[in-house]
Amino acid sequence: MSSASSRAWGSQRKPSTSDPSASATLPTTMGRASCVTKSATRPEGIAHSSPVMDAPPATTVDVCERLSLDERAAVAESILRMMGLTDFAPLVVLAGHRSATRNNLHRAALDCGACGGNAGGVNARAAAAICDDPAVRGRLAERGLRIPDGTWFVAAEHETTTDAFHVLDDHLIPDSHRGYVDRVRLVASVAGHALVDERRLALPGGSRQTVERVRRRAEDRSEMYPEAGLADNAALIIAPREITRGADLGRRVFLHDYDPAADPDGSALTNIMTAPLIVAQWINAQYYFSTIHPHRHGAGSKTVHNPVGDIGVIAGHTGDLRTGLPWQSVAAGDELLHTPLRLSVLIQAPLDRVERIVSATDALRSLLDGGWITLHAREDADHPWRQHRSGGFTTDERNHA
Repeated sequence: MSSASSRAWGSQRKPSTSDPSASATLPTTMGRASCVTKSATRPEGIAHSSPVMDAPPATTVDVCERLSLDERAAVAESILRMMGLTDFAPLVVLAGHRSATRNNLHRAALDCGACGGNAGGVNARAAAAICDDPAVRGRLAERGLRIPDGTWFVAAEHETTTDAFHVLDDHLIPDSHRGYVDRVRLVASVAGHALVDERRLALPGGSRQTVERVRRRAEDRSEMYPEAGLADNAALIIAPREITRGADLGRRVFLHDYDPAADPDGSALTNIMTAPLIVAQWINAQYYFSTIHPHRHGAGSKTVHNPVGDIGVIAGHTGDLRTGLPWQSVAAGDELLHTPLRLSVLIQAPLDRVERIVSATDALRSLLDGGWITLHAREDADHPWRQHRSGGFTTDERNHA
């Protein structure tokens, strides 16, 4: 659900649109351990044929104890408007992601970075619980964001090592929506199998591996390359999904759906550019520096790592703590898995809106002035791309579509 970086959990604080980790502060505010309880409450209006007590045992995120109604409504509105989600299908799936590896000291680098290197399922579960809350929906309706009574939010988690897709809190799904959920499971299974078949070629020995062998990497305690993670990331596109639908982006591009017409005041774009964009640059920089200078900015080879408590690793039996990503995250032997490129950002939105956000955000100006990101924008599909430079946007004749 969240974008990614590899930051540790922060202190409890309310989300802030100026904080790059704002999209990940929900579980921080709630507390990762204490927000999960054995009790469950079901919003009225969507019935279940059997009582909750008959459902398989499961934990349910209880957000009411941690967030006030106003806070829950603010979280829901921010999530939905930032995604441009104002027209609702009967089923809305909110998915986080996690890795599944064994004996991997750098597993956190494969989990959700914006969740502090943890699995993203708790975020998805909290968000779904909030959006299914009738009281929250009432507050949203007062703010002009009406969720139909027949819409149900479901939490899910994408396991990136095996490309399995898990629907969470199954015991809370009403019978009226189980057909939709079964369809999601089927489509996700087909897509996951195809993705494993595609990405196996990016792993060492990939052309000789079956899909099942790639999936068995998750259980192999001796596996140095359980998955490619975000290796070879190169760009972020903030635009309507239709401009990239059907395009083969080679698993190298972060996508953030954005509808400029649904964001007249630019608040959603501000949130995107001051949170997911900056987090994407964090990820890109971590891979970049771990590749160009692995001995200083990377962690070296996994094969000689020893853990030091739960704070880091050293190479062998002595030396400094090794920061950054291990060599196996960015290369296979002498062959690079990651091409060290600074992040390119492409935004489809009014140029004055983009410029206004850049001018008001010190972090964005620093990244642009330092050359750590390259920013291109266009008004719409009928206008050319323009590159942002120190004086504003200039004509960019290259076609990035």
